[in-house]
Amino acid sequence: MTNVNRYQGDPIRMYDLMDHFTVHCPKCNGKAEIEVNEFLRFKSAKLRCGTCFFSENVLDRTRYRSSGTAWCMHCSTKLALKIEERKIQPAYILAHCPECNKKSKVRENWETYVMKYKEEGIIDPAFGLDLWYQDEVKGDVIWAYNEAHLQEIKKYVKAELRERTTNRFKMTMVEKLPNFIKMAKNRDDVLKALDRMEKKNKD
Repeated sequence: MTNVNRYQGDPIRMYDLMDHFTVHCPKCNGKAEIEVNEFLRFKSAKLRCGTCFFSENVLDRTRYRSSGTAWCMHCSTKLALKIEERKIQPAYILAHCPECNKKSKVRENWETYVMKYKEEGIIDPAFGLDLWYQDEVKGDVIWAYNEAHLQEIKKYVKAELRERTTNRFKMTMVEKLPNFIKMAKNRDDVLKALDRMEKKNKD
């Protein structure tokens, strides 16, 4: 009887892989690692680069921005407050009125946010840095958060028989992969892309 390459994945959710991200360092573009110390609490994330040794905690990128409206204390004109990237929360700000040209002391409501490096793209959810593992297959982007994620995708793509979990609450990560990765006609191209991604560890 011919042995069949069978995929029997444990019910690994995408969330289970989100404690570690391999990314491009924001300083040298080399390989850097992000560790998330508490489950899905990305404010606990820490970045370390193995190339230039740059390090950063995500809390170091906490900023304050205005979160309300204010009126001029001299002429009651509504003031447009668009204040961001304050590292320290001030007790008040001086807002300039476009009508009477005077300044008003505004005791603002402030909200905190993390100033990410990027807001869009194939990025990690903590710092917003480009993922290290990404490539293209016929115009579609294939990516992985980390090496464990990459190896799980590779194991699934190589399998000739793919068995699904019957627990809808534990749907495996690979069952949610984009169709272009699952298609048999793309298998060789997908595996080549995964090999290129894997090879980045050795370059």
